[in-house]
Amino acid sequence: MNSPTLSQALRTASSILINKTFLINGFKPTVLNNLRFPVCANCQQHLFARFSSNKSEWHGLWEPHDLKTEPDIPEFESIHINMRGFDYPILESFAKYVHKSVNTIFQLESDAWPAPAKSTQVKTFHPNSTAVNDKYDLQKYERIVMVEDVPTTTLPILLEFVRKNCPEGVEVFVKEPNPEEEEARFVPDYEVIELQKEKEAIAAGKLRKK
Repeated sequence: MNSPTLSQALRTASSILINKTFLINGFKPTVLNNLRFPVCANCQQHLFARFSSNKSEWHGLWEPHDLKTEPDIPEFESIHINMRGFDYPILESFAKYVHKSVNTIFQLESDAWPAPAKSTQVKTFHPNSTAVNDKYDLQKYERIVMVEDVPTTTLPILLEFVRKNCPEGVEVFVKEPNPEEEEARFVPDYEVIELQKEKEAIAAGKLRKK
């Protein structure tokens, strides 16, 4: 048994339209291939070509020739704005301000996270002596704001904006992402590290398997 043609399938599916009259937007139905369609006469040729044309062998694979996969303006894939300071409240407030400004003013995708603080011990000595007078333990905090897809024309404006609004006592560094900084975001699992060391020792023959 031969499979029905497209015209036959359309007639069968549209049988409920036969012997019925529609009036849409003042246009009378037009008979097309023995079927009634509620369209104007000007659309008849377009509908006939649409229902009678064959599917192209490139159907679903064609793309416009003028389609651009890259932006007109070159972009930095990702940059890090590192902010460091000893005064925690000021640094935290400035980091939030930069993060919010990047999203709202510059309309760029960004993410922010804290980096582990670094401890520094400062000693003072008595005059003309090596005897320690006082000791100070200082904590240097750090915040990182990552900005993605930064146009080269926007980056100088962004850097000038950060420089103009940078408070006293805060250091700002702008650089490309560093894999070591990405790893510093996560707290290490010391149990897993210890098991990994035991595994390496067993593989090297320095430790017997329990």
